[in-house]
Amino acid sequence: MTRNPAKGDKQQQSDNKAKTRKPGTSVTEWVVAGISSVVLLAVLGYLVVDGVSTRDGTARIVVVPLAVAVTEGGYVVEFAAANRAGKSVAAVEIKGELRNGDEVVEDSSATLDYVPQNSQRKGALIFRRDPEAYDLRLFAIGYSEP
Repeated sequence: MTRNPAKGDKQQQSDNKAKTRKPGTSVTEWVVAGISSVVLLAVLGYLVVDGVSTRDGTARIVVVPLAVAVTEGGYVVEFAAANRAGKSVAAVEIKGELRNGDEVVEDSSATLDYVPQNSQRKGALIFRRDPEAYDLRLFAIGYSEP
């Protein structure tokens, strides 16, 4: 049996045409490259502005009570401690006092491991006496720099 060389060459040429692509960059590739460049520049700009902005100063910890729950061991006062400054702090010690006029009837304290800048963390203090029967005061008494 003889082979037709012309027929084999035509098939090989059509296979080569299917495998080759037009030179240059497609419109889709340009669009994806443009969007990626804009996103990259936005992220870099944010990081530069965030890195240059000042983080010095004092942390401003504001503590507010959220809820009081009765348990077998006493009364649990849940609180939120908000850091309203541009400086993160660690080992934030929160103190709560039950007062009757000027007299401190009972106190309790808790430590929050870390409170990032412009954020808040929650915790709880435990009292033996009912906090609703006294004047409840919550405040931060100290922290360290992370």
